[in-house]
Amino acid sequence: MDLRSRKCQQNDQMSQFNCPVCLDLPNDPVTIPCGHSYCMACIKDYWSKDDPNGVYSCPQCRQTFCPRPSLSRNTMLAEAVDQLRRGIPRSVVSRSIKLKTQKRLPSSAVQCDLCQGEQKAAVKTCLVCMSSYCENHLKPHQTTKALKEHELIVPTANLADKICTQHKYLQEFFCRQCKVFICWLCTSNQHKGHESVSTKAERTDKEVRPKGLSEMQAENQRRLKDRQQELKDMKKMMDGMKRSADRVHSDSEKVLLDLQHSVERLQELLEEVLDEVGREKMEQAREVTENLEAEIKELQRRETQMKDLAQSEDHIYYLQAKRNSNPLESGDLPAVQVNHDASFEPVRDAILDLRERVEDLCNLELDKITKKVREISLDSIQAPEPRAREDLLQYSVNFTFDPNSAHRRLLLSEGNTKATLQGEMVPYADTPQRFDGWTQVMCGTPLHSQRSYWEVEWRGRGSSVGVAYGSLSRKGSDARAGLGYNAQSWTLELSDSCCCALHDNQKRDIPVTYSPRLGVFVDLNTGTLSFYGVAESLTPLHTFRANFTQPLYAVFGVGSGLGVGLDFARGQFSSTSDSVKLCPM
Repeated sequence: MDLRSRKCQQNDQMSQFNCPVCLDLPNDPVTIPCGHSYCMACIKDYWSKDDPNGVYSCPQCRQTFCPRPSLSRNTMLAEAVDQLRRGIPRSVVSRSIKLKTQKRLPSSAVQCDLCQGEQKAAVKTCLVCMSSYCENHLKPHQTTKALKEHELIVPTANLADKICTQHKYLQEFFCRQCKVFICWLCTSNQHKGHESVSTKAERTDKEVRPKGLSEMQAENQRRLKDRQQELKDMKKMMDGMKRSADRVHSDSEKVLLDLQHSVERLQELLEEVLDEVGREKMEQAREVTENLEAEIKELQRRETQMKDLAQSEDHIYYLQAKRNSNPLESGDLPAVQVNHDASFEPVRDAILDLRERVEDLCNLELDKITKKVREISLDSIQAPEPRAREDLLQYSVNFTFDPNSAHRRLLLSEGNTKATLQGEMVPYADTPQRFDGWTQVMCGTPLHSQRSYWEVEWRGRGSSVGVAYGSLSRKGSDARAGLGYNAQSWTLELSDSCCCALHDNQKRDIPVTYSPRLGVFVDLNTGTLSFYGVAESLTPLHTFRANFTQPLYAVFGVGSGLGVGLDFARGQFSSTSDSVKLCPM
């Protein structure tokens, strides 16, 4: 093999570790939930250009995620990439990863004493050899004549510690009086007359007693499940908190930038006012100055003329000039009182005062903001479930039905907030979004907020209220299009006599009184969908827990609660009183 071929083979071997976006060994590698790995910068840049509705996808398999998955560094892949960059052969790197990912033996398993490298579980322990063997290493004991005579027992760890030090036999009994393990000879010697049972019988007795192993295991599993859910909720909360911090950081940067622009605009306006008023005042002063200069010039001319006349010896000229001269007129220009203190210094003082007041206000508001940030505690971060209707109303949203999705037997009215079952077909246009089997209607916009709450009133024989992915089938009368009869939708079916929760065709009956008004609350952070009966107080009806991976839409089935939708599909219409109305919030 030539050098070029070897280099191409080496590149092909390394390409399996490459980032699919930049096609190079990943920097700061991360692995997303579908299992594909990328550079952290590459996947962040890709997701920044993804769907603005908050749905993110894998560039390779196109699997979608909602909300955006949190990214953590894949330390094992990072170590492998570092080894490749240092020139370590791919085979060595792959072997290293394989060893690290090998399935470990359960803590209760006994390791084979002869296995090298990957450890295998022993299937038997030899009391003669004092060793434990896996299935492969046990074969000599099954085929060799001398070894066939050895006594084999179930796999036993630390065998030397379980051999009676006095009689050299396996301790197969338990003395209840002395609380020790003993061999069969001990039962007839030192422990003769004591209550001794086999270790198997003692174990069975321990398991059936109160707080036995099975009960403790069940309790541990319950606690483990609760802790795992709490950890999952905490990680979701942390992810939501990070997104919230990023949004606030971006918003605060924009607000402060707007404030900076406002200050700059204030500066421009102030400069314009100073220039305009300054020019106006200077023009007034210049006009007074020019008038003063003109009057002074005229007075100086008269002064010279009168001096010449006073020195003239021609009496006739003197009398004629005196007669023709006008008396000195006063009042052409009023007396000017100059304000020697006139200046723009008060304006500067006002600006300095404004600066001080703005700085004081900024410091005061900064203290308030800092206090609010520091007051965020673990409890407030976890955002506990709202308990009263007033708590839920802060997340209220207003929807309208999408006319393009409404079944032709549903008449929309009151601004597309009410859907009423009709005996006659409504002449809607044929659209891909329209339900043609189930008498259902979907709202036009998905849930954008992390928490959303809305209320609905229903009347008639029965209705369905729930949410679904936009991928919910719209055509046909089978389960794929029925609200709650598939994995794409969750619903509460109601009538005047019964109520049930429904998802993926799994029903759960709910004992509840007649609830003509329902409240629906969705928390995308915790993956919960809750239904409430709304009257003088809230009555919790049911809560679904799910990992919502796509945008959710509010969907309603009019009459669907008792199969009325399918009655329509079969042409068996018998009622016109069924309706669903979205309540204004």
